Amino acid sequence: MWQLLAVLYEVFQHDCFDYFTDMMPLLHNYVTVDTDMLLSNPKYLEVIYTMCKKVLTSDAGEDAECHAAKLLEVVILQCRGRGIDQCIPLFVEAVLERLTRGVKSSELRTMCLQVAIAALYYNPALLIHTLDNMHFPHTPQPITAHFINQWMNDTEFFLGLHDRKMCIIGLSVLMELPSRPVVVEGVAAQIVPSVLLLFLGLKHLYSSRLLNKPDLLACTGVPEEDQNEEIPSDEDEVNENRNAMMQQQTCTPVGHEDDEEEDDEDYWDEEGLEGTPLEEYNTPLDYDNGEDEYQFFTAALLSKQLHIYTHQLTHKRTHSYLCVRAHTHTQEKLICMHTCTHAHAPTHTGI
Repeated sequence: MWQLLAVLYEVFQHDCFDYFTDMMPLLHNYVTVDTDMLLSNPKYLEVIYTMCKKVLTSDAGEDAECHAAKLLEVVILQCRGRGIDQCIPLFVEAVLERLTRGVKSSELRTMCLQVAIAALYYNPALLIHTLDNMHFPHTPQPITAHFINQWMNDTEFFLGLHDRKMCIIGLSVLMELPSRPVVVEGVAAQIVPSVLLLFLGLKHLYSSRLLNKPDLLACTGVPEEDQNEEIPSDEDEVNENRNAMMQQQTCTPVGHEDDEEEDDEDYWDEEGLEGTPLEEYNTPLDYDNGEDEYQFFTAALLSKQLHIYTHQLTHKRTHSYLCVRAHTHTQEKLICMHTCTHAHAPTHTGI
């Protein structure tokens, strides 16, 4: 199997990126099915990186470039905690360099951002250090500021379950950085509203899947009575959504009914429910035992609030201590002055 990777690389070198998207499923399997073997020989990871790098730096078209960036993201998430620190700067440089050359589609823009976000999730300190030491001739702006600002401007373009989840986790990590860069402080007020907007999209997607694919509940292996007990609020919400849709259809003016039915079909089609096409390439975040974005954000928010509370409490205690010390010092000074005055005062004797 792994001998075939060398054959794929040979084909890629001759025909370059013409067949890269066709190779993507097999390359994804190399990364996810036998990760131990992938990491056992540095040459394997080098081959995958070289292919992605060539696609991102050549005129391959944005579809192939999206696939290349996705494969880099999969590698980072699949190998998190597996010691690929030396690869992170190379991966991040490849996607951000492509980002600075101008991107037409929001899909490629968010996909390039996701690689850097995955690197932030992999090791926050390593990514910040990498960005601080990275410079591109295409943009005079420091790359850290360019990345953060582009990310915050594009949060609404993260679509599908995985992309939104990755963005939420990244913003949560950004929020609780111990020593945040100046550019992060500048956008700090936008982080929580952006996360809430992403959660709103996730809620709609989850509800849509329950409405259109009730078999998803059966796949969990939970008894039916337990399902009804655990998610009554979701079922109520789904029923409300269904009733609202039916009412909207009955109130549709004659002449627009067909158009709206077509719009509904487009909106609720299979592809829309499955998210973006690139989400077919699973990462550890997408498994049932993957990171829970709600718990991750909650933990980050509580940690940040605790830090602020502790800082304020420490500041108040320090302020109180200084006030007490100043008050004590003033009293000591007054007592000393009073003592000295009485010590040097002339002695009057009665006549």
